[in-house]
Amino acid sequence: MSRRACGLGVIAGCCMLAGVVTTRASAQEDPRTAVKFAQALRERGYFDLAAEFLESIRDQKSMPPELRSMVDYELGRISVDEASRTGDLVRRQELLDQARKKLDAFVTANPNHPRASEAMVQLARLLVERGHIAVLNALDFDPVKEKNERDAKFAEARGSFARARESYEKAVARLKTDYAKFPAFLPDDDPRKQQRDEVHSALMDAELQKAIVDYEDGQTHPAGSKERLESLSRGVTQFEGLFKSYRTQFAGLAARMWQAKCLEEKGGEDNLGAAMGIYKELMDHRDPRVRSLQRHVQYFMILVMEKRKQFALAADECTRWMSSYNSIDAQRSTEGLGVQLELAKSILAQLPEISEKEKPIAIDRATDRLKNVVRFASPHKAEALALLRQYKPTAALNANKVANLSYEDAMTQAEQAYSSREWENAITLYRAAIRRVDPAKDPDKANLARYTLAVCYYMSKHFYKASVVAEQIARRYPKNGLAPKAAELAIGSFVEAYNAYRETDRASDLRHVVDLAEFTAATWPDTEQADAARITLGQIYDGFGNHEKAIAAYESVRSGSNRWVEARTKVGSSHWELSQALRRKGTPEANKAADAELSKAVDRLKEALKSRQDAGAGPSDAALVNNACDLADVYLETSRAADGLALLTPFATGIANLKNRPDALAKPYARVLADLLRAHIATNQVDQALADMGVLEKSGPGGAGLTQLYFGLGKLLEREMESLQKKGDSAGLRRTQSAYQKFLTALVASKTGQTYESLMWAGENMLKLDNGKEAGVVFQRVLEDLAKDKEPADPARHAQRVLRARLRLVSALRGQGDFTRAESELGEIASANPRMLEPLVEKALLAEARAEARQGTWAASFQQWRDLAGRLERARPKPVEYYDAWWHCAYALQKQNQTAKARQTLSAIMRLSPTLGSPEMKTKYQDLLKKLK
Repeated sequence: MSRRACGLGVIAGCCMLAGVVTTRASAQEDPRTAVKFAQALRERGYFDLAAEFLESIRDQKSMPPELRSMVDYELGRISVDEASRTGDLVRRQELLDQARKKLDAFVTANPNHPRASEAMVQLARLLVERGHIAVLNALDFDPVKEKNERDAKFAEARGSFARARESYEKAVARLKTDYAKFPAFLPDDDPRKQQRDEVHSALMDAELQKAIVDYEDGQTHPAGSKERLESLSRGVTQFEGLFKSYRTQFAGLAARMWQAKCLEEKGGEDNLGAAMGIYKELMDHRDPRVRSLQRHVQYFMILVMEKRKQFALAADECTRWMSSYNSIDAQRSTEGLGVQLELAKSILAQLPEISEKEKPIAIDRATDRLKNVVRFASPHKAEALALLRQYKPTAALNANKVANLSYEDAMTQAEQAYSSREWENAITLYRAAIRRVDPAKDPDKANLARYTLAVCYYMSKHFYKASVVAEQIARRYPKNGLAPKAAELAIGSFVEAYNAYRETDRASDLRHVVDLAEFTAATWPDTEQADAARITLGQIYDGFGNHEKAIAAYESVRSGSNRWVEARTKVGSSHWELSQALRRKGTPEANKAADAELSKAVDRLKEALKSRQDAGAGPSDAALVNNACDLADVYLETSRAADGLALLTPFATGIANLKNRPDALAKPYARVLADLLRAHIATNQVDQALADMGVLEKSGPGGAGLTQLYFGLGKLLEREMESLQKKGDSAGLRRTQSAYQKFLTALVASKTGQTYESLMWAGENMLKLDNGKEAGVVFQRVLEDLAKDKEPADPARHAQRVLRARLRLVSALRGQGDFTRAESELGEIASANPRMLEPLVEKALLAEARAEARQGTWAASFQQWRDLAGRLERARPKPVEYYDAWWHCAYALQKQNQTAKARQTLSAIMRLSPTLGSPEMKTKYQDLLKKLK
């Protein structure tokens, strides 16, 4: 019988509350017992029934306001309790999100409620559970091959624990204040005595949980590390102090257990002996309240035996534990799975001492336990999986044996293969299970196998197969409980296929994703999967440039959804993109509409940012940082640089001060720095921008990563100058050009991680700023670096790079006025490349530069440009250099005071070719003509 079915029996029957039999009917009739009835259901694990009951009584007229106000608190506690017991990490996250909303609603609406302090404790507990999820996710990553992802998850866990610690500190301070309000002595018949005892109990628990958070935080660091050892030493002191303060209370005894746990983990025989002494002391307690604690204590005793290599004793103790706590919930608890892991390890450790004949039996016994451990999310799964792979390596499945398996046996073996990430074996077994069930008679069994088969296909990168199987469940069985998840999996599979397979009909795939996402949102509108589908639709519509439809899709995400904040961020970006598209039309009506869209963009992005911060996100949260950068980008593009600076400065400082910066923050941090640089320049704080770069040299990615980051920031500055030029902001342009020159100098000065592209880009942009001297140094450095490569992998590409660098060096020499050296270098290039256009252009520019410096004549300059134009005249289509050559001819004529002839030259070319190759060239002609009038 299912838990829900059992629960219905309890509802129809009764619950025992403090010696009083309470039925559902009597609870509904007597509001005073309603909350206690729901609490009893929660304590017995009937979470869904407790929640249903609370929702059913919320709006009863007979419910007193003080009890009605507690419904959200109780619903939040139900979700936290259920989350702490479920092994499904996705479900656990959903429950924690639900709990936060309920508890936040309770605290906001009832800040002075007697339970407000306890609600704060529950919010802290919620953050601890989130930290546990991050730790479990971290342990799923390979410590060597996936170190970056693993470290990022541990950092995320530490962030959750830090916020939990802050919440517990606030709760402890408030509970101490509440407790101090009661008299020191209250007689037993005083109604305030029970209230005082409840507050005191909550205070002790909050102090205990705060200390446990410090222990949990230490566990996110590697065993034996300085951070872990310091955490354990602090833990010994903290827990010992709590035990001395509350030695007769449950919280004190629990602190005593954790004190021993810290001693045990510090290692060394003295610490192990002290820990074992405390464990035995707690096991000898006869107080029934300690029974739940002893389940943990006995498990910790087993760990001490393992560390002392007392494997036979440990195995016996494991067996006794499993006999004493033989319920399914106990066996699947964290300590229950830990006991099973230790039993397997103890058996395997004794293999050298048993006969060869007995070894296979012992290994089977151990691996049976390991198979059970890997089925559930726990801190023990990774170690169990490693042992399982060692003692039961993957083997090809026997086709005949698989064909003869029953549905149940095939599912059991498939689940084990799934847990071991043996995807191909799992696929074979799930397909066998599907063949053993009749979908018409038992669709739930068939769909369970199909859904997990689709997951295996997805994990093994068979994306199209995954999408087909998952979509079949979603469309043919929409009322099945797995259907929404199947639809989400199908969408995700199609998206992965779209990104992975470039040679397929990608447009068709995208249309299919849109169709499936629309189906998902319409079929299960009130689910998280529907909201995920709406976000997918928004992203696709944004990609098509249809921002109006994207906005509608994002706005349709439910306000209570886990994806709501993400949707607000994305809808803000869509409003911004739409405002830019409207602005490009240039009409008064479009500009007015663009202003409205801009206002919406800022409002949505600020709304999302505040929601993330209110939820406790800090500078280590990549999503929060990207959200802030999205808003800062809008500020910077709309002449609100000061606002962007004020927004981003705390993020830059916070990220820089992180002790263990996760790799996931690398790109968001680069965005922060890029936007800060632009903001500093726009607010005329050039020195501060360069100081930021100095900080980046010390704390940034270093090497090639640092250089490429500079390269990207420089590109942003380049766009900034183009924008200022278009706006006609000459003062801002001069300021930015000055900053740009300093920036290029800093980029070149970076001695490590430079590439050919980054150096050439820096040198070429120095030329644009008429800084030939520094540009020449850069190009000379490039040529020296190229000369060191005596046997290039691609000789042709290497030769092209040398040629480009030499030509730019000629340009730099020309800019410095070193005409003799420039002509010598150019002569060598031209003779080796007689048909190449660029040396001819450079030769003409050199003649013009000589004329400007009065070391040559304008007649000679005119002749060089005239010869070049004649050479290009036969080209079809004519290159832009052809029109540029005639412009220079007119310029040389102007310098010789032949204004009429210069004007005739330009006008003739414009009549023959009105477009002049490009809009920029046409503007250049028109500007010179104005000067010739």
